[in-house]
Amino acid sequence: MNSAKKDGLFFLIFLLIVGGLAYGQYFYINEMKGLKTEIRELKTRSMKLDQQAREQMKQIDVYKRAIAQLEKYQLGIPENEVDFYAWVQQELTKNGVRSNVVKPANTPAGRSGVQIDFEGPYYSFVRTLADWRNLKVAVRVASVAMNSVDGENAKGVAVIQSVLKK
Repeated sequence: MNSAKKDGLFFLIFLLIVGGLAYGQYFYINEMKGLKTEIRELKTRSMKLDQQAREQMKQIDVYKRAIAQLEKYQLGIPENEVDFYAWVQQELTKNGVRSNVVKPANTPAGRSGVQIDFEGPYYSFVRTLADWRNLKVAVRVASVAMNSVDGENAKGVAVIQSVLKK
């Protein structure tokens, strides 16, 4: 082969190599841009997920504190009807409300109920309702019917329910 053809062939090979390198550089630069964009998107998503995780951990802490406070406030269950009647009557007496008649009330299965015909100062009975709510046993005021006797006093019927230990 003569030297001009060799030089032309080397020049062509050189151009192909330079062109290949230029194309490869262009291809890898575009690939790097795409990967950098993807990295930015993943970092953004990671930050959002971290923020959500922190917020959920805060919510979990709030729920744990609430549950801990609820666990402190445990309601007991009366052993028998006598204990239940005594606790209900004790709150009436403590607040100066007279119970005229105390008798068992019709209740669903598994519950005990007492019907109380009462008479006394209206505000004393309202305090009695609050005291029943604050008893350390499960108590439900099923119904209350009241009438005014005079300006201060009221007369009525209350039905109180609770569950009993089996």
